[in-house]
Amino acid sequence: MADIPDFMREFDTDIDYGFTPVSKKPAEDTPAIDPKVVEDSNLEIAKVKADVGDIKSMMNEIMQIVAEKDSVNKEIQDADVSARFKEIEKTILPFLYNLSKTNEPYIHWPNRGPIIKAQMDKILKLTRG
Repeated sequence: MADIPDFMREFDTDIDYGFTPVSKKPAEDTPAIDPKVVEDSNLEIAKVKADVGDIKSMMNEIMQIVAEKDSVNKEIQDADVSARFKEIEKTILPFLYNLSKTNEPYIHWPNRGPIIKAQMDKILKLTRG
């Protein structure tokens, strides 16, 4: 360890990076990899790439279907909410209009309990389903 520079003393120098220092260039041998294996690998890689492309295409179609479904659901919900609000208006506004159509300081309202309860039930049915 004496020949290691000071700035390297804190680091692990025993890591194997897969190379070996040699005094001369290695002799040219036949390739270590069989070309047939590479060709087969290229075919397999091409098949995998094609499969990945197909999967991406299918996923895009699925995402488009989901987006369309969400859009349709939102439109249906919006239409349902709008219809329910119109029904609430039909229940509340005539009631309030009838209460306000006179300038008399008092309102004689016998048996108002069942009438108010019926209006409350209608409103609750519309707001809570």
